[in-house]
Amino acid sequence: MKETFAKISPFQLDPSKLEEAFGLDESSFDKANDTEKESMVEMRKSVSYWADAWRRFKKNHVSMVALFVFIIAALFAFVGPLLVPYDYADQLRNAQKLGPMEYSKQEEVVRSIDDKCSSFYATALRPGSITALEKGEYYFKKGGTVYAFTLEKALENAIVMYAPKGVDDKVIIVRMADIDKEGNFSNYEVLNTTTEYSAEAIKLKLRSSVFPHVFGTDSQGRDSMVRTMFGARVSILIGIIAALIVLIIGSIYGSISGLAGGVVDFVMMRIVELIYSIPEVLVVLILQVVLKDPLQKWFDSSQSAFAQGMSDLGSGVVSIFITFALLYWVTMARIVRGQVLQLKKQEYVTAANALGASNRRIIKRHLLPNCVGQLVITTCLQIPSAIFLESFLSFLGMGVSAPMASLGSLCSDALQTISLFPYRLIFPAVILTIIVLSLNLVGDGLRDSLDPRLKK
Repeated sequence: MKETFAKISPFQLDPSKLEEAFGLDESSFDKANDTEKESMVEMRKSVSYWADAWRRFKKNHVSMVALFVFIIAALFAFVGPLLVPYDYADQLRNAQKLGPMEYSKQEEVVRSIDDKCSSFYATALRPGSITALEKGEYYFKKGGTVYAFTLEKALENAIVMYAPKGVDDKVIIVRMADIDKEGNFSNYEVLNTTTEYSAEAIKLKLRSSVFPHVFGTDSQGRDSMVRTMFGARVSILIGIIAALIVLIIGSIYGSISGLAGGVVDFVMMRIVELIYSIPEVLVVLILQVVLKDPLQKWFDSSQSAFAQGMSDLGSGVVSIFITFALLYWVTMARIVRGQVLQLKKQEYVTAANALGASNRRIIKRHLLPNCVGQLVITTCLQIPSAIFLESFLSFLGMGVSAPMASLGSLCSDALQTISLFPYRLIFPAVILTIIVLSLNLVGDGLRDSLDPRLKK
């Protein structure tokens, strides 16, 4: 066939020769109708930028596993405290220095009666240095009914039991000394209750069982798992907020520098290089010394929820946020500037300039939306960096203030007793490692899926 085709000149093609050489006739050159055209078109569903990125991200199995692990860690930090009856600041005097899944002697006694009644309130499990119920008015609600009672004297080493088995009375008081190892008791006191109570009455929170100390407790009787949950929550929130600060400042600064160019770009980049040379730990120390007293006065005088929340975290966290606002946006600014230098030469930017669009509109509507991939990648990679910095500063005592917990402060507290209680250091350190590693792997997956040059 090649020899036949070589003998035929392009200017000497006729139907007889084509039919002889290739088996084609005149009907083979008729125009295709609409049905034939549609049969040749491969119909594919339109895919958006983010849908395409998610499709490619799902192919990265390592990043998907890392995303799943981070979701588990986030649920542990934000949902976990809702499922545990302890608080990060609760000091259980009778449950100090317990190992993982251990119970104190008082908790063992209370555990022996948890199947002998519907619910209970044990004075020995009250947080704080005073475990006794002082005289006064108390109440609790069960089954839509209010049970209120008044104590004429302090009640200690006793258990208020609701709906005890084998007893006709609804609410009784059992002394812990009268309970044997199997949870049986013979002596009890019937508690007279009413359905009305005054505004000064204190509400009791009854339990149905004794929740275990999964990670153990520290030397002050605080539950280590709950403190680790709150520490992970604080670290994640600080990391996200710090990354958003970096995103806002860095993207605005870098886009202005790249679009302006010339002398403006030169001066702005020299400022960036100057900021690169400033040690962040020194800035945090200086800010803590300068801002500690003014911030504390503001915390004490302000009634806003934001001020109260920041007061729980302490002035050190405010210093960390200010440090990120002053120093850590420079990498984001450089990345955005490099993208803008490439994009501002595109035709749609030239058209926007020709139509009289302002620089603000060009940055907002044309440049930054086309940098979204780099913005998302850099922000996601900034979160683990911010978490690590916060944990490092809290480890040195310059971050979250006590009694609020951070993963870094928990590691610092556990370091003093590492030879006796190594698990106090292992648990927060492992959680911190999991969070930082998973976020880094997710960021790598986003980089591969959002970068158009890496499309497969």
